[in-house]
Amino acid sequence: MEKKRSVSTLVIGGGFGGIAVALRCRALGHEVTLVERLTRLGGRAQVLEIDGFKHDMGPTVITAPFLFRELFELFGENLDDKLNFVAVSPWYRYVFHDGREFNYTGNDIQMRDEIRKFSSADVENYKRLLSASKQIFDVGFTKLAHAPFITFWSMVKQIPNLIRLRADRTVSQFVEAHIKNPFLQKAFSIHPLLVGGNPFSTTSIYSLIHYLEKKWGIFFCKGGTGKLVEELTSLMERNGIIIKYETDIERLENDGRRVTSAYTKSGDKINFDNVICNADPAVVYTELLKLNKDRSM
Repeated sequence: MEKKRSVSTLVIGGGFGGIAVALRCRALGHEVTLVERLTRLGGRAQVLEIDGFKHDMGPTVITAPFLFRELFELFGENLDDKLNFVAVSPWYRYVFHDGREFNYTGNDIQMRDEIRKFSSADVENYKRLLSASKQIFDVGFTKLAHAPFITFWSMVKQIPNLIRLRADRTVSQFVEAHIKNPFLQKAFSIHPLLVGGNPFSTTSIYSLIHYLEKKWGIFFCKGGTGKLVEELTSLMERNGIIIKYETDIERLENDGRRVTSAYTKSGDKINFDNVICNADPAVVYTELLKLNKDRSM
């Protein structure tokens, strides 16, 4: 009987998304190769070393630790044997221009006291903000986070949910609809900043993070985010994932329906059954797939 050929999968980009999808594909039995244009993995989670001290250059805290635990459990391993996630308290400390401080925490009693320092009325308003955040979370994270939007109609079907959740509002507008004190409005609008977004223009879908933090807490990985990347890299290597550094993909070739091959900047052609790109969609469409150029011809 002829042995069934393994599925080959190419993952482009070694950020956390690329690392996670590479591990999940490997757990499904795929032969996985991950290519990264830099000399180390991590994407935005790079580490800068100066005079013996390590500095995380990107993300520093973890808000959904179970997602990382799952990656180790896929291969029968325990994250706690490799990494130490420490709960952070307070989550954030704000120092305003007038010298006053606000400690943002998951402890209900402490939060009540911290909010009351600025506005007694906003103690109850914050509870309403959390309730509204949970409604967004129940759809935006629980139902849509894993849903693929690969067709126009798959996106259209979500319009009723987006209308109901008032996704047309910005994060700032969402917060101001509940919180009245201007200092607290700033404190509760910061979440888009964590991913380089603007609270005054980013959709209020991001306000689900209020409830997400409340549900799972905020953690720091001992050794920094770089330590987390190192252990995930080792997990991939232990399980046979091929990692190619300093490999920059210049173009993706497609047959009109699916990507068939990838070309590196050095001129090499790579053929795989699946190609998964962990990059910004605009970059993939315009620079790798050259869709704008094709349409103008």
